[in-house]
Amino acid sequence: MRKTTGEITSRDNERVKYTAKLMQKPAFCRAENRFVAEGVKLCLDAAGSGLAMETVYYTYKAEKRWPQLLELPCEQLRISEPVAEKLSGQKTPQGVFAVCRMPEFGLAEADPAGRYIALEDVQDPANVGAVLRSAAAFGFSGAILTPGCADPFGQKVLRASMGAVFKLPVFETADLAGELRRLGAQGAQTLAAALRGAQDLREIRRSGGGLALAVGNEGNGLSAEVIAACSAVVRIPIRAMESLNAAVAASVLMWELGGRRDG
Repeated sequence: MRKTTGEITSRDNERVKYTAKLMQKPAFCRAENRFVAEGVKLCLDAAGSGLAMETVYYTYKAEKRWPQLLELPCEQLRISEPVAEKLSGQKTPQGVFAVCRMPEFGLAEADPAGRYIALEDVQDPANVGAVLRSAAAFGFSGAILTPGCADPFGQKVLRASMGAVFKLPVFETADLAGELRRLGAQGAQTLAAALRGAQDLREIRRSGGGLALAVGNEGNGLSAEVIAACSAVVRIPIRAMESLNAAVAASVLMWELGGRRDG
């Protein structure tokens, strides 16, 4: 069992300011190649997934409530309640924070026989987090995101994903259409979720091989270029409403097209 190597009580401590900046500024996280997991569940999930965890901070109350934090294989520092309040994005913080290195995945690692959810410019962090959570739950191989999507390691996405981002490879690309064409050329079935010219979901037959399912922006949907890069366009048959929330639509499609066969 590890012991804390010190205690930080000042909100103006340089390490506290650095960690707060990681919490608040996605661009800084990218530059530093680090992010912060807040809360005991996310911290333990991050550690359990094999991510490189550098430092865990916790309050005295958190240490007593969750003694398993002392088992985490990294530097450990106790912080005061005022410091925890400065770091936290929550009204009632648990007082547990872990600085981790971001995992790195290259699209060359994507298996064309796998199943992927691709998001184009989905900006709502709650939607991105919910999609990642569903993808992990339904056994998808990974997610492909464009730069216009909410940051998968931003605090709101991490919370909404319930740690799914630690269980699911997240690939990023500025050329989603090109990646879909590449996967299609390698045998994957590529489907675009849209309304115009779309086949009813019930008419789509899975090829049995790889799958790449593209879902677009909450307001504008998929770009014409991404739709053209896919082998078919699919829509969910619904009544009364014109469309579904992006996360709901993606989850329904993943379940029907890729997840149900694992149930």
